[in-house]
Amino acid sequence: MSSSQATATSPQVSEDQQALRAAIERMKSAQRGPFERIRWFCADGAVLAPGEGACREHGGGVQHGEWNAQTKQLRADGYFIANLLADVRDDDYVGDQARLEDLRQLLLERFLISNDDGWVFRQARYYRGALQAEDEQAGAARLMLALSGDPRWRSPARYLLLREAARLLPLGGEPRVAGQVRQLAIEIADADPGFTPLRIKIHGIPDAGDAAMVRRYAKSKGREALGKEYERLAGLLDTLNAPLTTLRQLSALARDTRDAALKQQLQSTVRSLQDAADLPARLTIAARAMADWRRQIETQSDLKPLSRMRLLLASLAMEQEVFAVANQLVDQQAGATRATQLAYLGALSDALYGSGLLSERQRAAIAQHNNDLTRAATLAVGDYVNALRYLARVPQWAQNALEYQFGLSVQRWTALTPLAAHLIPDRLRGSPLLAYTRLLDRLVQDGNRLVGVRHRLFDEAVGTGLRALNPGLRRGVLLLPPADGAFRRDGIYLLPSTTPELPPVAGILTRGEGSSLSHVQLLARNLGIPNVVIDEQRVAAVLKHVGEPIVLAVSPRGAIEISADGAQWDAIFGREAIGEDVVIEPDLAKLDLSRAEPLALLDIRARDSGRIVGPKAANLGELRNNYPQAVNPGVAIPFGVFRQLLDQPIEPGGRSAFDWMAGEYARVRAIDDPAAQQQAVSSMLARLRGWIVAAEPGEAFRKALRARMIEVFGDAEHVGVFVRSDTNVEDLPGFTGAGLNLTLPNVQGFDAVVDAVRQVWASPFTERAYAWRQSHMTQPEHVYPAVLLLKTFASQKSGVLVTTDVDSGDRQWLTIAVGEGVGGAVEGQAVEELRVRRSDGKLRLLAQASSPLRAEPAPQGGIRKVPASGADVVLSANEIEQLRALADDVERRFPMPVGSDGLPAPADIEFGFADGQLALFQIRPFVESLRARRSEYLINMDRQGSDAAQPVDLGAAPATQ
Repeated sequence: MSSSQATATSPQVSEDQQALRAAIERMKSAQRGPFERIRWFCADGAVLAPGEGACREHGGGVQHGEWNAQTKQLRADGYFIANLLADVRDDDYVGDQARLEDLRQLLLERFLISNDDGWVFRQARYYRGALQAEDEQAGAARLMLALSGDPRWRSPARYLLLREAARLLPLGGEPRVAGQVRQLAIEIADADPGFTPLRIKIHGIPDAGDAAMVRRYAKSKGREALGKEYERLAGLLDTLNAPLTTLRQLSALARDTRDAALKQQLQSTVRSLQDAADLPARLTIAARAMADWRRQIETQSDLKPLSRMRLLLASLAMEQEVFAVANQLVDQQAGATRATQLAYLGALSDALYGSGLLSERQRAAIAQHNNDLTRAATLAVGDYVNALRYLARVPQWAQNALEYQFGLSVQRWTALTPLAAHLIPDRLRGSPLLAYTRLLDRLVQDGNRLVGVRHRLFDEAVGTGLRALNPGLRRGVLLLPPADGAFRRDGIYLLPSTTPELPPVAGILTRGEGSSLSHVQLLARNLGIPNVVIDEQRVAAVLKHVGEPIVLAVSPRGAIEISADGAQWDAIFGREAIGEDVVIEPDLAKLDLSRAEPLALLDIRARDSGRIVGPKAANLGELRNNYPQAVNPGVAIPFGVFRQLLDQPIEPGGRSAFDWMAGEYARVRAIDDPAAQQQAVSSMLARLRGWIVAAEPGEAFRKALRARMIEVFGDAEHVGVFVRSDTNVEDLPGFTGAGLNLTLPNVQGFDAVVDAVRQVWASPFTERAYAWRQSHMTQPEHVYPAVLLLKTFASQKSGVLVTTDVDSGDRQWLTIAVGEGVGGAVEGQAVEELRVRRSDGKLRLLAQASSPLRAEPAPQGGIRKVPASGADVVLSANEIEQLRALADDVERRFPMPVGSDGLPAPADIEFGFADGQLALFQIRPFVESLRARRSEYLINMDRQGSDAAQPVDLGAAPATQ
């Protein structure tokens, strides 16, 4: 990705970001870079002026640059720039309190040093004494040995970060040549003072461009008498920086180790590679070695730190072998059989596991799918295509692994430089994933041809890199996320991830999948808004069309077309009448607004939904009656309380708030100009929200609420409650309303609860909620929020269960999305997503949880974010069995409304677990857009060119036409 592309994927920078970037640019060009002066930093903490043996009486020390005021301020603000490895304290990165985020930023800076001409050290490389290459390499080696020796760094959750540290830290080249380089550079600088800046640079931060710099200097500025010395130095630099072959690197590691077992293992691997008959054999050997070395690094407790570090270096060397061999195979063996190319994918998945980009769980899932494909006596085309689509999840899994480790750091550092955004895509392109996606793309296109399904990206047929989340057909303008949050209704947005605050738009392209069962995904699915996950390999092709009108088509079976809009689409959109078809019609005759006393959840049943409370409280009351141990106590504030509030005047002596609101809705509907109408809506809603938040519900209400909370919770001051909106216009036929209104988590203190109730009352009147909901209503003034106070349940893991496969509609499978902490899956986090077969509990892994943070209730109220565990597995086998049993039981006890297909709608259930105990938070019907399912154009995209049951010959080459 180019720099311009990296910038284009982010919103415009703010003034504060511009100031930060300007400060960084000044450091790059300043003679001393991030430093103020040169000092000795002694072991006992003393900082002394330069001088011979300055730290001799202070336990020794190192000399380097001292940070200037700007650098210190940036570091105080959390940007850990200008890191000096010579001064790194190993203890900061090991033990229970390891500073992992500091390490991530340190590694991100090493990436920028290599990819941005020295980064903030660009000129400081020539500032004598500021940086000492040997001290930096020694510091890097000490750090890596400390990490390698800490048992906590043997956790699979840390393996990728550990290996990236070995990859990015300057662990040194060949010591003998490096010493010769340094000595000769000193001699030349002594004879030619003009060479001094280059000498300092070579000593400070050497890189592969040094030889060319020396030759350019010799030609333009060098002294004729030193011609041979310049060329000798350039030659030594060529040797020092020349890429070593894998065999030479492994042999060198074997030669240097005193660990007899490791020496034998490395030498045996070298011999195996030397004896390999062909490229496929080399790929298999290299990939298996990478996988095996990872297992040793993680599990062999008696492995010495130095041996563990050398295995990491061996793994990095072997990755280059895999990279080179696999890409040769892609180029040379396009005509290899399907089975052969699937075998290559299997080997590459081993290498991706060895590199840390896949977990053992993911590697095993890929191996199982590959085995099922290649061992089948006969294989139907449909099964072949479905298996390939599963294998196509690997690029997103690899991306998620890097996002887990570096996503937050990269996001933060983009304020300093857009080049920070290169870290993840550059790592993916330089890994075995490049060959994996090239091979897979060929096979997926082959499968798509066999069944007549196609993906097209601006007139190019593609196999991988695009994956459907929600079906739909829309036209709009391709846009990047707006800096001010003002999304356009006609925008088809390329987003880093699906934001929970997203208003209704024409379409969504997400670079990070998150949860397919998040609230915003459910809303988009409900209204037929197409959503596609786009991998990094396809982003550049999309960025070329930002600002242009496009069409996004996603079929129910997952075929995708992204195309330039034009006259050829007019007839299609005219024929299909793509106008909004959702009309929200609450049952006003059922409403009972006379009930105005807070109610215990125990006293509410499903029949009360839309009558005195919304479906959250009503359905939870029913669930509590059926599953008393799984539903926490709760208090519901009925619609009638809010309706009484609206009887108060909107202003002293004026109309009631209800009459004013009804008049305003009628007024804005009569405005023809869209811009003027939007401005009027914004103004009206802002005034209404402000009035509700400030309105006084009255002393009688306060007394009744306090009494009910004491009755239900035993306390009104110190119990934590989730304060949840529960309107009469959600979970209706054809409309879900998921996540539109406010939930305030873990509120403590009676006055705080009353304030939260007013905020929740106001939340259905945000512009986002209006755009999703009231704009689909004929009588928008009849939106009545009830409020549910549900006692806080400190979920260790939480998520959503849907009693069908949400992709295929197969009711023999359950869909589960779950993440760590509270609110898992519903806010769009990158969560664990599973399919579970009802009959026997068979699992299919679709995504592994990779959100770096989890939410937990804070002791004094509210929610705090803490680091997630990074564990490969979220739900235990016992917890999955509880959900499987619940799915069958809840459908018997709690029938969903019947849909247009004559079948009950699947159930959408929000749940949590703490210490294995199941908690239920909500149940609703799972609603999809019928328009997307009935679109003639989308149906035609899915028409098969052959029978899905027709056999496919794995012994034949993939179809190329």
